[in-house]
Formats: sequence, C-alpha cells, structure tokens
Amino acid sequence: MKRVIFNVLLFLSIVVCPWWVSVVLGIFTLYYFKFFNEIILYGLLMDILYGKLSVVFSLWNYRFTLFFAVLLLSSFYLKKGLKFYSK
Repeated sequence: MKRVIFNVLLFLSIVVCPWWVSVVLGIFTLYYFKFFNEIILYGLLMDILYGKLSVVFSLWNYRFTLFFAVLLLSSFYLKKGLKFYSK
C-alpha cells in the first residue's frame, strides 16, 4: 500500500510541482524502498514533459531518465554501505 501511495505522490509531483521537487521525492523513494524500478519510467515521463523536442537522438535529451537510472544502480551499493539502513 505504501508503494502505491508513493507512486501516486511521485506522479502528482511530476505533473503539478517543479522538476526539482520530483527529483527530491524520487531520491527519497529510492532510499525508502529496496528496489523502486518505476523511477526509470518517471524519469522518462519527466523527459517527455520538461525536455525539448528534437529529431536527432541524443542521450542528453533523456537527462532525467539517465539520472534516475544511475541513481537506481548506485543505490544498491550505497545502501550496503550505510550502517543505519536496516533493510
């Protein structure tokens, strides 16, 4: 149930709030849940809403998706190193 609530909050923050609020909430959800793979889809949604339209494919056009993908992968190593993370 918590996961559904966080998904709804994150979606609403992407649609209503500025981009930096969504990024902070996304980072918090990555820490709170063990494996929050939906963050990649939310990054893609942020790129669609806030990114510029371009005909040429560039990785820079998907900056939020890449940022959240790197955070998701690095969160596994960071959580192992934190002493107060109990999951």
